[in-house]
Amino acid sequence: MRRFLLILIVTSAAVFISSAQPKALGLRAGMDCQLSYEHCINGSSHGAAGMPTGNFLEVDFGVEFLYGYTVGLNAAAGYNFMIAQPGWTQKGQWGFYAGPAVKIGYLWVGGYLAVGAQVGFEYSFDSPLQISLDIRPAVGVSIEGGTFNIYGAEAILGSIPCLSLRYRF
Repeated sequence: MRRFLLILIVTSAAVFISSAQPKALGLRAGMDCQLSYEHCINGSSHGAAGMPTGNFLEVDFGVEFLYGYTVGLNAAAGYNFMIAQPGWTQKGQWGFYAGPAVKIGYLWVGGYLAVGAQVGFEYSFDSPLQISLDIRPAVGVSIEGGTFNIYGAEAILGSIPCLSLRYRF
């Protein structure tokens, strides 16, 4: 577990430092509480209000809760495509996004690896703040007590909306 955390931190730091592409950093909260990092990729950038104008990578790391108790750590990454940016307001900018995601975690009963999708929408204020609401359902395998199980019941928890608040820089 320590090796996993060290690799995750070093990789995140390398991505963070290595590129001049627009970024956003903040918190994502729902059934878990995560540090959230968003990074525009493939030549995309933040538009007039700071909204990603193309594809972006979202990486989250934090604690997982179940029935009000901390049950473990998790990390997730999603490659999101900005699918629509309606002009609903004169100030700020709206955006709808979706894309594939992967999630890995260690719960008090064992670990899991899952794949799924992330779907959400976000609003970028004229200031460097960004708020988003998304869901990230996933299915995969879990290891509990040395036996492999289907990571499916927890996938329903991924369908609970999460609220994110990020600062763009």
